[in-house]
Amino acid sequence: MHISKSYSENGDFLGDFVVPGSFLGAEEEGAAGSGAYAEAGAIRSAMAGESKNEKATFETLGRMNVALMKPGTTIIGVVENIVEPIALISVASEDTQTHRFVTTSDYAVLHASRIKQGFVKNVRDELKIGDIIRARVAEIRNEEIHLTIEDKELGVLKAFCSKCRTALKLESAVLSCPKCENHENRKLSSDYRSTDFGGRLDET
Repeated sequence: MHISKSYSENGDFLGDFVVPGSFLGAEEEGAAGSGAYAEAGAIRSAMAGESKNEKATFETLGRMNVALMKPGTTIIGVVENIVEPIALISVASEDTQTHRFVTTSDYAVLHASRIKQGFVKNVRDELKIGDIIRARVAEIRNEEIHLTIEDKELGVLKAFCSKCRTALKLESAVLSCPKCENHENRKLSSDYRSTDFGGRLDET
């Protein structure tokens, strides 16, 4: 799900969907407001959300439903974008026994340092866009939801081949594509592809 333009409830245009570090404008053009910061002459987003420029003030409006989440909450999400060293995750559902896969407009951030124990150089070495993951809310900072998938029960629940988009299968500890025989690496959950999201996990 890619969001490029957004509108407020009254229909006013807000701006582009941005992630932490996105360029919002130059300091000579205005000041950093809520959800933004100034660095080396540039104003950048401090969170994921919609950019806003009003009265020479650059801001980012968060899209997190913070009231429904708190540290320790386990969620199911989809990797929507990767901008090193973070992955942008769309929150799909709370991890309940029914595992209904219902996408929402909530987004969260997963930093490389919270993918697994040990050093992770690149997020793309452990995750790919489109992966379905189980994650836990590590903290909520500046209205931004930060996730972790370090524990063994957290990580990718379903992965797709980066070449042909076929669902990858795990056989003898090797993640491979049954169509093009491509082999890939992921930070997998301990129950990879054993969870049913209303049939979603069985789709290719």
